[in-house]
Amino acid sequence: LNIYVVDVEGGNAVLFVTPSGESVLVDTGNGGDGAVRDAGRIMAAVKDAGLQRIDHLIITHYHNDHIGGLSELATHIPIKEFIDHGANIQPGANIDPVLQRYAELYAKGKHTVAKPGDRISVGGVDWRIVAAAGEVLKTPLPGAGRPNPYCTNFKATDAAKTEDDESVGSFITFGKFRTIVLGDITPNRQFDLMCPNNRLGSVDLDILARHGNVNLD
Repeated sequence: LNIYVVDVEGGNAVLFVTPSGESVLVDTGNGGDGAVRDAGRIMAAVKDAGLQRIDHLIITHYHNDHIGGLSELATHIPIKEFIDHGANIQPGANIDPVLQRYAELYAKGKHTVAKPGDRISVGGVDWRIVAAAGEVLKTPLPGAGRPNPYCTNFKATDAAKTEDDESVGSFITFGKFRTIVLGDITPNRQFDLMCPNNRLGSVDLDILARHGNVNLD
């Protein structure tokens, strides 16, 4: 399993390529002035992997640094399946045209609205959706579900929900290797997913906490 973490300068783009050559791209980097740059960097990874198409594209949420580069990227390589959380909850003059173009693109392919608990069909990889549209996985993954010691001091905030809260979160297993990609999921949604019992497994939580990606206290 090859994983390309593409530098899109503040946004997100991660390309997974299985041993059989099947691909999953999570997010497409920035739009605007950064679109050509970021699409070019993604395509450098695509070419290094020897891909002729993107089999599955997951758009975690509809902020410009995660979906903005899609229109440019789509001029360079076919995309078979588009996966997202559903309707945008933060419409605006800057993002609405991007989403109109997105709808035009997925109308020509397969469009899947992800829900927690769904599996994305990727050969040789167990790809599970653990968060989407403000909801999180309710049933612990196999081997998970134990009390989470990192939850004790967390206090939820009353901030208005944004597209960050809607992020599609993925839990990926390949043999004994496990990783997650959560978009910009907020501390409140992290708490919902991992407290009071961690639904993802203690090993994964320890790794996340050490790297500062779980912000529960």
